[in-house]
Amino acid sequence: MKVHSFALHGKEDLRQLDRELPAMEPGGVLLRVNHCGICGSDMRMFYEGPSPRYNLPIVLGHEFTGTVAEVGANAKGFKVGDVVTVGPMIPCMNCRPCGHGQDNLCESGQVIGTHIAGAMADYFYAPEQMVSVGGLAKVPEGVDPRAAALTEIVACCLHGIRQTSFQLGDKVLIVGEGPIGLAHLQLLRLMGASDIVMTGLIANRLKLAEEMGATVALDVGKHDLQQYARDKGFRPDLAIIAAPVLPASELALDLIRPGGSLLLFSGYPYGTKMTLDAYRFHYAEKHIHGSIDCNIRDFQNAAELLPRLQMGRLITQTFPLKDIVQAFRAARDPQAVKTMIEP
Repeated sequence: MKVHSFALHGKEDLRQLDRELPAMEPGGVLLRVNHCGICGSDMRMFYEGPSPRYNLPIVLGHEFTGTVAEVGANAKGFKVGDVVTVGPMIPCMNCRPCGHGQDNLCESGQVIGTHIAGAMADYFYAPEQMVSVGGLAKVPEGVDPRAAALTEIVACCLHGIRQTSFQLGDKVLIVGEGPIGLAHLQLLRLMGASDIVMTGLIANRLKLAEEMGATVALDVGKHDLQQYARDKGFRPDLAIIAAPVLPASELALDLIRPGGSLLLFSGYPYGTKMTLDAYRFHYAEKHIHGSIDCNIRDFQNAAELLPRLQMGRLITQTFPLKDIVQAFRAARDPQAVKTMIEP
């Protein structure tokens, strides 16, 4: 069976690619792609050129839902017609990181849209290993499949928060008002954060942040964050960097209270260096955490949380697969929050 897709060959170079599907394994599942989000990493690879870890040419797309079109003879728990959301990677579950529950750091893991073909296509084949470890989850009843395509975002944000010492009642600073920041905001509200200050520059996104529960949505083009923190006595327990703005990352580390945590969630360009005052960092017992992708537990938990979130409100525009280049152009518009492709 031929799959119609678009593959990235290099910087701003997406080409149509028709390819044969892999042979169905006994435990494999074939999905007809319904909705696929354009991720920030997809945008970086398109506009800046793919990093060496990408197997070129590669079909991008790892935020998606699909309808089960075919199941292997031994695939358990799924049937034709089920609508499912898909985890971002396929771990081996045998290496040392996997044994520690860190399957997002699997030594031989395959990342969808990086190492194996993603979902900017009309069909996606979920290999037997992916299905067996829990890389597919049924979309909960009543949840819009478009919103469910963003399960991967929720899972990665949940994974990031779990790296920190966040507790009920904590005060949080979120730097960045994009889809990642807005997903963190929703999760932290569910988890019992008291005050959440979100910073950004784009009015419609900041308004959405207020509607989703931000205590303050601060336009840092008009208001200085450091001055705000000083005036309000705001010393967050946790600061989350949801936009790759290095000066803001360094400022956030200064602003968190003694004993507080800084989560470097957003992807940084290779070689990015951050200035650290080791004296102040050490004697204030602050903590810095990195976070990448999500593990299977995070993914399954995120799918269960979908009915309590408003991820569909993040979707601002959709494009058919044939207009994929136009979709990437449109996703760069500051007014866009999340751009979707619907094959």
